[in-house]
Amino acid sequence: MTDDAPRAPLSVYMLADHLDGALAAGEDLIARGQDWRALAEASAADAAFAVAQRKLAEQVRALEMMLIARVLKAREHASSLAGIDKRFAAVANLFVSGTVILLDAVEECGDAREDDFETGDAVVAYVRGRGLISPEAANVNTAAQLTIDDNFLVAKRLALGPLMDMSAAFLDALDTQYDLFVEDPDDDYATATPAARAEFGRRERMPVN
Repeated sequence: MTDDAPRAPLSVYMLADHLDGALAAGEDLIARGQDWRALAEASAADAAFAVAQRKLAEQVRALEMMLIARVLKAREHASSLAGIDKRFAAVANLFVSGTVILLDAVEECGDAREDDFETGDAVVAYVRGRGLISPEAANVNTAAQLTIDDNFLVAKRLALGPLMDMSAAFLDALDTQYDLFVEDPDDDYATATPAARAEFGRRERMPVN
């Protein structure tokens, strides 16, 4: 934040932190998906594959829960900001209404009994619930199906791409008004707006089938 930037309410900093954390968790989800696909391509017949896959699946689920937690906290601060700064009322209300579906996932995500990945069936059920394979599919047929991209269903409900787009757009609006991010002129990625960084991530996570 520069000296001449408008002074931001505390809720702005809290909101920006959670939005940035949500974007980071989303990008990490995509990266773990790439690792998962690479593992399946290289080791599907290996005896250690099931153990390695379970570990990766647990990492994916942990990142998914982290993303959900960040978004839910961002919703709280977005509502607070809408009451403080009317200029953000529209975008805040859009974010809150667009993510309300995740509220239903709180109790479900807190119960890991269905997603403990003790068996191969549990992994397949998780993959099916996140839209990586069709609801009727009995198993993962190709490694390419393990690619996590914009269509990944967070908590079985909300596509990852639109969720990250909303988060990036909101964070970009906050940065534009309050100049939240310190820019390093030698780092092209760091100087990009949050929306531009999300677009960079989207290009990185496009599936190669």
